[in-house]
Amino acid sequence: MKKFVLSTALIASGSLFFSAASNADSVNYISGGFNDFYNSDFYVEGSTSIADNWVGEVQFTDMGDYSLRAGAKYFLDMGADRQFDTFLKGGVSHYDFGNSDDTSAYAGIGAMTKLSQQTTAIVDAGYDWGLDGFASVGARLRYAFTDRFSADAGFRGNFNSIDNEVHLGVTYSF
Repeated sequence: MKKFVLSTALIASGSLFFSAASNADSVNYISGGFNDFYNSDFYVEGSTSIADNWVGEVQFTDMGDYSLRAGAKYFLDMGADRQFDTFLKGGVSHYDFGNSDDTSAYAGIGAMTKLSQQTTAIVDAGYDWGLDGFASVGARLRYAFTDRFSADAGFRGNFNSIDNEVHLGVTYSF
């Protein structure tokens, strides 16, 4: 795992030498990497545009036996050439711990903004009714080092005795 984190850091730092057009704000992507949430080691996630202003999303994490989230985001002002693309999100979460599991709904609100040609920031807040219910606030940076590949780093602060999350990964935009 340390090799993966080191490789991701080297790729991200080496990205300064690329000058290709950025796709860091794309909603059509597949991402994966290291995730620190309870005893987890990795995550895989993806999203794609499914209709005007609608984006479907799925996330798999090896937390417990596994956790799975599937839902959608509705962008309130997608393509309006505003500084922030705000969105509402919601879906279903499932946490599997072998002997027990928990399936519930989640909902939230957030925004995406370009900080530079290569860098996009994504912030959101939400509530998940699973695991006895918990609120969370997250921030994520995506730095494009080619027109298709980006380094991805994020932190999510969780409340109600739920561990915080840190993830580092690589994103492929299509």
